Amino acid sequence: MQENGGVGPGFDAIRIALSLIILTYHSFLLAPDRSGIAFISNYFYLFIIALVPMFFGLSGFLVTGSALRTRSVKVFLTYRGLRIFPALAVEVTLCALLLGPFMTSLPLTEYFTTKQFFSYFGNIVGIVRMELPGVFLTNPLPKIVNGSLWTLQPEFYCYLIMAALMLSSLVYRRTWYSVAFLVSTALLTASNALYGYGNPGDLFPPNVIIYYFFVGIAVCHWRDWIPAHPLLFAAALGLACLMLSQQGLVYLAAFPVTYCIVYVGMLRLPRIPLLQNGDYSYGIYLLHFPVLQSLAHLFPGLHAWWMLWLVAAPVVILLSAVSWHWIEKPCLQLKKRILPRQANSANREMATQPGKPLPRMSS
Repeated sequence: MQENGGVGPGFDAIRIALSLIILTYHSFLLAPDRSGIAFISNYFYLFIIALVPMFFGLSGFLVTGSALRTRSVKVFLTYRGLRIFPALAVEVTLCALLLGPFMTSLPLTEYFTTKQFFSYFGNIVGIVRMELPGVFLTNPLPKIVNGSLWTLQPEFYCYLIMAALMLSSLVYRRTWYSVAFLVSTALLTASNALYGYGNPGDLFPPNVIIYYFFVGIAVCHWRDWIPAHPLLFAAALGLACLMLSQQGLVYLAAFPVTYCIVYVGMLRLPRIPLLQNGDYSYGIYLLHFPVLQSLAHLFPGLHAWWMLWLVAAPVVILLSAVSWHWIEKPCLQLKKRILPRQANSANREMATQPGKPLPRMSS
């Protein structure tokens, strides 16, 4: 990381890859021909259930850099808000005001006056609602407008808990954080082994993916002590597969899984200009589900997952590029204008502390 200015050279690529893999999985899930779901479930179940936890483990690693760099709850939450809310607000609003009226089976007067329509806007602040009145009722996966929104609440909880850790200064004290983290890990592992707390069904429950975020924090704190070595990666990958397949090891599996995803982020992965002319990963994750549902509704002839994917992927990438260049990037540039004095003061304070080099990881 020091050789790359505090930034893992493969972080952008791995986020894009995870987003596209989730798009591919949802193509299986939402296509009229559901036969591929059995194949995915039988042979790639462990990988599929680990996708969102991987995102959260990587997010914890990167967001910790932002917290350590700013050392200000106000600045940290403002930066997080600028990253999350603008694109989310636009996506939710467009689904409710454009996609919904076009796809609904209800008269428009009824559509716009139902409680379900108004409650959908709660997604902007983390009150998750996946249905709009009369929309996608006959789809293979009916009623769900954007299934990806289920991760909003865990993500918001992660940021709020991080803010609490910053207020208490616990996140700045590596030893104390590590002790608290290990005690929590022991208690969670015991509850998992004895009572099945946290075991996955189709997906991991929110408490598990939140835990991955805090594993990412621990890995960030101890990054100078953790070797990035291909043999260690291979061992961690095998251990992750073994642990994920066993009951009672749900939380312990987060350690090798997070190591693997951070290790890949340290590699110099091939750059694909079409996909890396910006940070499109958030847009791909946020937008792909309603695009897939719309295509499945309008074009039932796209019955196989690969047909749906071939049409959806270019549309999603294009919309993600528009979201990045017209919404996300301009809002992120407000960082320079919002709270500049607090951020600069926090950076100077961190930079002058002996033995604690200022992280420059992407936030």
